[in-house]
Amino acid sequence: MNLMKIASAVSGHVMGGDVVFDQVTTDTRVLSGGELFVALAGDHYDGHDFIDEAKRSGAVAAMTSRPVDTDLPTLVVADTRRSLGQLASYWRGQFDIPMIAVTGSNGKTTVKEMMASILRELGPTLSNAGNLNNEIGLPLTLLRMSEDHEYAVVEMGMNHAGEIRKLTRIALPSVVVVLNAAPAHLEGLADITGVARAKAEIFAGLNDDGLAIINADDRFAVYWRARARHHRTLTFGLDRPADVTAEVSVDREMLELLIRLPNDSIEVKLNLLGRHNAANALAAATAAWSMGCTPEQIRCGLGNVQPIKGRLEPRRGAAGSSLIDDTYNANPVSLDVAIQCLAPRMGKRIIVLGDMAELGSRSRDLHSAAGEMIRHAGIDQLLTMGDMAKNASDAFGLGASHFDSHEAVIDATRSLLGADVTCLVKGSRSAEMENVADALTETGS
Repeated sequence: MNLMKIASAVSGHVMGGDVVFDQVTTDTRVLSGGELFVALAGDHYDGHDFIDEAKRSGAVAAMTSRPVDTDLPTLVVADTRRSLGQLASYWRGQFDIPMIAVTGSNGKTTVKEMMASILRELGPTLSNAGNLNNEIGLPLTLLRMSEDHEYAVVEMGMNHAGEIRKLTRIALPSVVVVLNAAPAHLEGLADITGVARAKAEIFAGLNDDGLAIINADDRFAVYWRARARHHRTLTFGLDRPADVTAEVSVDREMLELLIRLPNDSIEVKLNLLGRHNAANALAAATAAWSMGCTPEQIRCGLGNVQPIKGRLEPRRGAAGSSLIDDTYNANPVSLDVAIQCLAPRMGKRIIVLGDMAELGSRSRDLHSAAGEMIRHAGIDQLLTMGDMAKNASDAFGLGASHFDSHEAVIDATRSLLGADVTCLVKGSRSAEMENVADALTETGS
């Protein structure tokens, strides 16, 4: 890409002359040379302060929202965040390849990884790195698209209404997958109905012959099908009638599925924990089948998927214990899923729980309900950390303890670990419970 050529796409003007760049970044720490540096501004940072650093690190140009004192060629726009999306939309339009977009309160990263693994059986596939799924991460992903890619699969996240609508209109997917709606991001969406409406925004980017894939087991399935009525639809489900279903066998270390497609069936072994991952695999298989993947390609792709860090990741705990690291994020539904993985385990079962964030005015009640849910599941001990998580320990009652720091909860948990113990660690990103999980592993002790 060159600066002059993209100026019209982002309604900007060039200062300092034209230049060719091969990548786009918003982070000076990952510059390697030849990139366009986009100076984003937030509540606690301003990328315009790092223009000189970007130049020293190899950037060949910068996109800014105001003229800056630099000899680096600059593309000046009204709003760098909006223009990043416009640039990604322009670049996406240069490639005519199938694009799958996935959204849902839970499971979207796992389904994205499953889909990417299957599609790589067919050819080079672009996908989000990690969870780069928001109004910054998704454009950066699309800007990595090249002539080598034959397929693309992206996840779309949000924390307020309208965000997914923007993302899907940038990505222009040919297939969209809606997994579920759960009490998450309630601060920006009021209630779970607001979450469901926000997820339905993904249909806005589908073209006329696009396909919507919907989880028939979710309470909002009928609503989503109505919202997608102008498009072709397929459903998947484990419990309710659907176009694609499965029989599931769960054991401690893996899942076995017999997936029933409209015209075939597939036996799959997954190296993942939890029945919810059977539903995730079903979503990925449905999308792959709709794109013409063979049963063997689906079986191989799903079989190659490994646990994602911090998402029900089995680890060796200290003192011979077993650790389940589910620290990537937390909401009441994903906690319920994690409990279902822990509850059947033999021996002593412990949960270390940090705050579940972005639950709005219902946060206190939802944490109390979480404590009751953990107690009813027969979990032996609950250790909590965080102002809201204390409500969970209070509701759990005898056998619960609350702590004010990572160090304190780590020390207390270590004293409980042994060969007959399985410990689940969970919390939202802001709780930084990965520090606890790392400290409780075999090498971290």
